[in-house]
Amino acid sequence: MENAEIVLQIEGLTKIYRSLFTPVGVRAVDNLSLAIRRGETYSMVGPNGSGKTTTLKILLGLIFPTRGTTSIFGKSISDLSVRERIGFLPEDAYLYDCFNGEELLDFYAGLFGYSKKTRAELTEELLTLVGMQANRRVPFRECSKGMRQRLALAQALVNDPELLILDEPTSGLDPAGRHQMTRLILELKRRGKTILLCSHFLAEVEEVCDRVGILYSGRLVAEGTLSELAGEPTEVLITTSKLEAHVAERVAQHPAVLNVEDETVRMGRAEESQVWAVLQAIHDAGGQILEIRRPRPTLQDVFVREIGEVRE
Repeated sequence: MENAEIVLQIEGLTKIYRSLFTPVGVRAVDNLSLAIRRGETYSMVGPNGSGKTTTLKILLGLIFPTRGTTSIFGKSISDLSVRERIGFLPEDAYLYDCFNGEELLDFYAGLFGYSKKTRAELTEELLTLVGMQANRRVPFRECSKGMRQRLALAQALVNDPELLILDEPTSGLDPAGRHQMTRLILELKRRGKTILLCSHFLAEVEEVCDRVGILYSGRLVAEGTLSELAGEPTEVLITTSKLEAHVAERVAQHPAVLNVEDETVRMGRAEESQVWAVLQAIHDAGGQILEIRRPRPTLQDVFVREIGEVRE
C-alpha cells in the first residue's frame, strides 16, 4: 500500500474558533497533517475535544479552516465532482421519518438521477447488504437505533462512494448492533472502499483499521499501523496446569516472574534464556505447560500511554 494513490491529503490544517472570552480564540485543530491511501481504512481516535469532528466538518465542506490545505482525489473539496465520490455517515443520522427503509433509499437514489429500474435494483442490493430486507417497510421513526444506523449507512452508499467517512458508526448501539456494524465495515473494506473512521470503541478500531492516528488537543500525537504503535511485546504469559501452592511459590521466586495467579505465570519483558529458565522451573516442580504467549499492548494501552505522555 506504500505506493498506492493518496485519496485524502491534509497539510498543516488549523481551525481556530473565535471567542468573546479569549482573545486568541479556541484552537480546535492544530497544524494537522495526514494522508490516506486508496483502499486503506484509517481511524482518527482521541478524547472528546481532540478535533476529530472539526476535521470531518472541514473535509465535508461544512466549515472552513483558518489555514492549511485539504484535498480529496487530488482536488479541492469545494469541487462538486469530489463530493459525488464521497459517502458520509454522521454519528446521529437525521433522515426523513416519514419514509420507510425502501422509500428512503429510493428517494436518495432519485437525487443522484438514477432511473426507476436502477433505483429498485440498488435499493434491493443495499437493503440486503445492511440486513434490512425483513424490515424494509418499517417507518424510519419506528426503527431501533441499530436499524437507523444501518439504514443511514445504506443511504451513504447510494452513490457507490470511493471514500466513505464514518463518524462514530457504533455509537449508542448494543453489543449485537456494534458487531453487525463492524461486520458491515469489514465487508466494505473487502470491496475496496477507502474508509476514514472516527470511533471511541478502540477494540473495533483494532479489528477493522490498517492505520490509526491519535489526536489530542487538535494535534496528531501518534500515527501508524497497530503493530508500529504497540511496539514489541512487553510481557510473557505462561498458562500452566493447576500448580500446587508450594510449586507456585517456588516459581514466583524467579527474578523474571512478576506474579503467579491461578494458572498463569506472568513475566515482564524477558530474554529467551529467562523464559526457558522459568519453563524449566515449572517442569521440575511438576507443572504442565499449556501455552506461551507474548501479547502486544492493545490500542487502549497505546492510547493511554500517548495521551498520558502528552499531558505530562
